Amino acid sequence: MAGVVAVAAESLAGGRARAARTVLDQVVLPGEELLLPEQEDAEGPGGTGERPLRLNAGVRARVRVVCGPGLRRCGDRLLVTKCGRLRYKEPGGGGGGVYWVDSQQKRYVPVKGDHVIGIVTAKSGDIFKVDVGGSEPASLSYLAFEGATKRNRPNVQAAGSRL
Repeated sequence: MAGVVAVAAESLAGGRARAARTVLDQVVLPGEELLLPEQEDAEGPGGTGERPLRLNAGVRARVRVVCGPGLRRCGDRLLVTKCGRLRYKEPGGGGGGVYWVDSQQKRYVPVKGDHVIGIVTAKSGDIFKVDVGGSEPASLSYLAFEGATKRNRPNVQAAGSRL
């Protein structure tokens, strides 16, 4: 186990992206960047020519790669957001596949940009406190509601205010 942590820490310290196929079924840590096989240079994984994931590969044939839980596309990179083992599933129709991070975490951790459903628990001035199932409530401006303007404020009652 100490060896796995040392390799992951070395990868983070070096700031270099590693090829996803070389770390399959190994532990990955949040903040690591991964390269997919079609982004690697002819030198192969671990070579000096590796570059971050290019999502807009203009001339190359488009390969559909799906990012599952624990991975996020950030610009032209594939970023690890959760600690666990990297897994891969081959697609049925060829090309691409699904990458995800398998972990023992069972609780939902909300991340900026997620589409969620929540319950308004309190109103404080122009801000609503919304329970989205995370460790803390989310803050939401009244202008974030559909059809809301500065003149037309939404009429939302907090869930705890019923008698």
